[in-house]
This record gives sequence, structure tokens and C-alpha cells, in this order.
Amino acid sequence: MASINPCVHVAGVYNFKNIAEKIGFDTIFLGPSTLIGEIIEKIKELTPSIVGLSYRLTPSTLEPSLKKFFKEYKKLKYKPNRLFFAGTAELFKTAKRFKMFDVFFTGGESKYDIISVLREGKKVKEKKRITHLNLIERIKWKKPFPVIRSHYGRPSLKKTIQGIKRLSDEKVLDIISIAPDQNTQQNFFHPKDRIKEFSGAGGVPLRCREDFQELDRARLRGNYPLLRIYAGTRDFIKLAQMYDQTIKNAWGAIPIFWFNQMDGRGPLDLKTSIHKHLKAIKWYGTQNIPLEINDSHHWSLRNAPDAIAVADMYLSGIIAKNLGVKHYIAQYMFNTPPNLSHEMDLAKILAMNELLQTITDDSFNLIKQVRTGLASFPIDLDRAKGQLAMSTLIQLSIKPDIVHVVSFSEGKHAATVEDIIESCKIVDHIINRGYSSNLNLIDQRVLKRKNELIEQAKWIINQIPKLAKETSELQNLWTSPAILTRIVKYGIFDAPQLQNNKFAKGEIDTKIIEGTCYSWDSILKKKLDERERITEIFEEHSDCLSLQDRNNTKNNLNEMSQ
Repeated sequence: MASINPCVHVAGVYNFKNIAEKIGFDTIFLGPSTLIGEIIEKIKELTPSIVGLSYRLTPSTLEPSLKKFFKEYKKLKYKPNRLFFAGTAELFKTAKRFKMFDVFFTGGESKYDIISVLREGKKVKEKKRITHLNLIERIKWKKPFPVIRSHYGRPSLKKTIQGIKRLSDEKVLDIISIAPDQNTQQNFFHPKDRIKEFSGAGGVPLRCREDFQELDRARLRGNYPLLRIYAGTRDFIKLAQMYDQTIKNAWGAIPIFWFNQMDGRGPLDLKTSIHKHLKAIKWYGTQNIPLEINDSHHWSLRNAPDAIAVADMYLSGIIAKNLGVKHYIAQYMFNTPPNLSHEMDLAKILAMNELLQTITDDSFNLIKQVRTGLASFPIDLDRAKGQLAMSTLIQLSIKPDIVHVVSFSEGKHAATVEDIIESCKIVDHIINRGYSSNLNLIDQRVLKRKNELIEQAKWIINQIPKLAKETSELQNLWTSPAILTRIVKYGIFDAPQLQNNKFAKGEIDTKIIEGTCYSWDSILKKKLDERERITEIFEEHSDCLSLQDRNNTKNNLNEMSQ
């Protein structure tokens, strides 16, 4: 790569160089204002597969330089496979007249465009190919850069379709997460149960298969983003089958404990919903569709202690593996609760990630997804943009596979297409700058807190056999709806905002201390280790299996969590 003499502009060349190197190309930049003779000599010496020339001055000075270049270029015995030119739109016209360049860049090309050209050749070929990529293939295609996901759905189907087309054309994201309205999530297969006044509440109204097919057709342009959608709050497998057949759902997202009567977001009671969630998770495993268990951060959203959120993430991974999920997506929600310190928030996510890494193997692949917590966004949109950038930079510490971009506007209003585009550009810039530096935010304080959380979370999960009331429950320890229900019913997993909830204890109190969220003893005015709190719970429940029965299952427990 070289900027042709007398042009000294190199910012665009460096951006291209950085992306090329990250995806595995060896690059050499000859520098600004490089003489034509020097470029020709370097081609002879280095025999590169691609040569890129850049020029950003006036067209009248470019033409004689290119004439001189191609006069010597045609004499070369070895020529590169491809020749690139970068310049302004006006200079593009001049360079194109020579009919020698394979690809032109005029500024503002997306990362998708650059990677497409480098990996596959001409853009038209890549467009035909990328329509067939699934999530796993797309992640590999874009490595080491993470794929970008964002959430979109308007109260009008027509406007949602128009928005998907615009987002596809802008090429700023890889996955559009469709936000359906509540009637779609709960009553798609139950038209008589739909409440007309709630149509469009929370997202796009989708009432038939053709609506989903229209969404899928809308994405087939630009960079062909994948689509995904919420799992719904009942009819999980029927919905999953339809999603797969219509929009080729990029991955499923099923909770364990949530989206039911306990949080008011679904019609099922806690135990019934857990039973149906587990069946749905198993279905995704049999279909080899990637799956996210959308659960852990819901405890943190209700101010549960950090250790509970970490334990839930670990438990969710164990459940997914035991039910045959092959590609497990861990969504790490940062800034939740929003008043955690950045260092302690990172420690919490690192603890989750390290625990999940212990159960990965050839049959269980971990896909890391990060996002900014919604509650952390200020209403002031300028400040919210700063929060999005700051949080994203910290998220890069775990080298994510997916970045879920929560639009900066979400603290004030539902994201418009323009909000999503701007948010994705902010995040993409942070990714570019972050991946070109050696910034390390993980210090000894972070590591100490991470290890504390790992120790507590492992201890919590190792207590789960104590919740069995019959030895038969231990045969399916991790997938027993009865045992999982008791985790919440007895208060092993608990949160302050579940107070007066008929399915949960809601007795826990928490407090942010030195940037971390702990259980808090409001009488003794001290923080509690979760081991201390949960030990007291088991002392209250003598109806569980005896110590001897539990000891007999110790070896089985170790095997099940592997």
C-alpha cells in the first residue's frame, strides 16, 4: 500500500491496513508521498498478491501519475492478483478510465465491504455467498472482529420492513433482533386471546407466517444481516419451528426462571414455565440451532447480589450442555445494576466467563455476547452516547464474538433506525480503536473479586443436590423442574425487587459496597457472603434428602456438571 506522490493523506490507508492485518493479511505500507518508481521496485521485490494505491488531491495531478505508473506496471513479469485504488469520488472517475483497477474505495466503506473484498474478491460475489451464512459461519467470517447485533421493531409492520431494508443497506450490523409486540409473543397461536388495544405494544405486530416471510425478504440486500426474534412466552417449540422456517432464526433465547407469572411477562406459573423452557432448550439442541439462555442478568436487573447472577450463568450453561445444546451463547450484560463500578462489573463478567469455560469441550462451544445495561443510559442523549462508548470499550476485555448494541436512545425512547445506525457506528469505532491497541483493564483488584465470585458461585451450585426431596430427582439433577423451582421458592436465588411475589421469597436485601453488589444484613449492618446466607436457608428446610443420601450422589454430581 502507498499514497502516491505528492499525496500525504494516510488515515484511510491505515484503517484499511489495520482491518487487513486483523483478519490475517501481511501488509506493508510504503508511506505517504511515495514515488512511482519506488512503488514499481517494491512490487518487483515483494511480489504481493494485492497492491493498493491511494490519492486524495486533484484529478488533474492524478492522471499523469497513473499514466506513469501503468507504463511501468505493464512491463512487469509478475503482477499482483488484484489492484486497488482509494480516493475521493471525483478521483474515482479518473482512476476508472484506466480500466486496470479491480476495486475502488471512495471513503466511508463499511467494515463489511472491506472484509468482503479482502476475503472473497469482488463485492458482488460475496453478496451472493453471504446470504447463506448462518451465525457460526458469520462469526468465523468476521473474526477477529465481533459481529454486531441490535434490536429493532416498530408498532407498524410496514415501518419495520422499511427499517430492516435501511439497516441492511447501511451495513452497520450483522444481526437484526426483531422486537415483536406482546400479542405476538404470547398469543400468536391464540387469536381469540389477543387484546386489540395492545397491538404494537413493545414491538412489531406479527399475525401470520407471511408477516415473518416479509421480514426475511426485507433483509436480502446490503450486507444481508441475519434475523433473530424473541422466544415468546408460551408455545415455545411451535414458535421456534415457525421462526426457523420463515426467518431462519439466527439463534434462540430461552430463560429458565423468567418470562412467566413471576415477573408478569407470561401466562405460565413458575414450575410450568421451567418445565416448558427445558423442553424448548432440548429442542434447540436436537436441531443444532445456537441457543442463549436469557436468565442471569434478570437477577441483576432486580438488584440481586453479584454472586447469584454468576451462579445463574454457570447453572444455565450446565443445563444447556445437559440438554444437548452444542453452540451456547452467553449474554453478558454489563452495568447491571447500573451503579456497579466498572472494575467490579468487569470482575463479575470475567467470573461468569471463566466458569463457563470450564464446561466447554468439542460438544459444547461457548459464544460470548456482550451488551450495555439499559438502565445505565442517562436520559441526556449526549451523555448516553458517552456511556455506550465507555461500556463497549470495557466489554472488549473478554474478546466477544457478538456485541449486542443497545441504542443510546433507549433510556429516553425506543430506538429509531437513525438511532441504531448512529449507535452501531459508535460501537464499531470503539472496536476498531480497541482492537488496534494493547489496553488492559484487568488489574489485581479485578482478579481478586473475580476469584471471590467464582468461589461463591461454585459453592452455590454444589448445594443444588440438597434441594432434592426424592432420590429419583437426582437422576436428572440439572433438568428437574421441581429442584429448579425450589432454588427460587426457598430463596437460594433471590432479589429485593421480588418482595411480595408469590413465587419467590423476596426477603433478601442488597447494597452496593465498593462498587460490588452484596447481600446485606440490615439488622447487623454488615455485608453477607452468599455461603453464610444460603447455609441458613438449608437449616430451615429439613424436608430435603438426608446428608447420607446426598453424599451417595457426590460422584454423580461431579459427572453431571462436566
